[in-house]
Amino acid sequence: MKFEKRIQLLIHKKVIPGISILVGKKDNILLNKNYGFKSITPGREILKENTIYDLASLTKPLITAFLTVYLLENEKINLNTEIGKFFKEFKPLNITISQLLTHYSGLPTWFPFYLYKQDYIKTFKFIRLEARPGKRVNYSCVGYILLYLIIEKITNTNFKDLAQNVIIKKLKLKNTFLRVPKALRNNTAPTEQGNEYEKKLSKKKYRKLSDNFKWRDYIIQGETHDANSFYLGGTAGNAGLFSTTEDIFKILLEFFPSTSTILKPESIKLFWHNFTPLKKSHRTIGFKLNSSFLSSGGKSLSKRSIGHNGFTGTSIWLEPETENKFILLSNRVHPKVQNINFNRIRRRIHKLLKSDLNL
Repeated sequence: MKFEKRIQLLIHKKVIPGISILVGKKDNILLNKNYGFKSITPGREILKENTIYDLASLTKPLITAFLTVYLLENEKINLNTEIGKFFKEFKPLNITISQLLTHYSGLPTWFPFYLYKQDYIKTFKFIRLEARPGKRVNYSCVGYILLYLIIEKITNTNFKDLAQNVIIKKLKLKNTFLRVPKALRNNTAPTEQGNEYEKKLSKKKYRKLSDNFKWRDYIIQGETHDANSFYLGGTAGNAGLFSTTEDIFKILLEFFPSTSTILKPESIKLFWHNFTPLKKSHRTIGFKLNSSFLSSGGKSLSKRSIGHNGFTGTSIWLEPETENKFILLSNRVHPKVQNINFNRIRRRIHKLLKSDLNL
């Protein structure tokens, strides 16, 4: 198959150590294969079935957005509710829950909360909006960290426990975690050697704080690569989810009315509705539409497809008409982050998969 030749070339050129790929149609798995290596340092280890990956920002749609819609369905929250209702510090900003979910809040893409060594909610006073709420789409991890804090406040429940009870237990997911048990850490694909990438980012704007911070310097394995999530106990709503291709496939079934078991059809529509039609980046609740000016889905997928990337080298894409599902899991940041246009690679793999599998 052509896609396999492409994968082998990427591994040979050391673009990725390895990759796990699952393609499904409706509730059927058409392809589920692993290629290359789980790790290349300190030693090479072959990638095996049911390897657990750090999904990074796939946490946003699969857990945080899903839980928010669940709370919406149970009348615990409203999309138009302003976040100042939950935290008085945000009353002057007039940011809504919907704007957080669709990256329409004006909050910055990233902020190193952990450098300030205090409660994250208290650290928000150091953050400045980059645009007026509702003016432009600006992908924001900060917004999803805030959603995490709001979800815990509304439910008076630990975020991990809520995700466990609402999603993980109900779907009987055996290899999905917001904190990987120590016994399973060797089963996870390692990521970066320390937090060198975030360390460099921090030094650009926060040099003094960064220089006085004790950074991780070991091969990160079984711990979330994202530092904001790690220092908040494993997840911060923006990242922290670990899973396998098969478990993710089970979660993706929940985004289609024909296979959903948790949410009602009306609620599921929110994951497919374009909330930012007049902008270049088309956003639904938790996802990016393939009709956006730039996306990792590519022209081979329907424009109505929804998807999301994870910084560690992961992505998911779902097509509404065919109920096709594409899951690409790699640890491209192992052992270091490379300056590569990985979205171009994702688009190419999708195109070859559709061709090879006659989709």
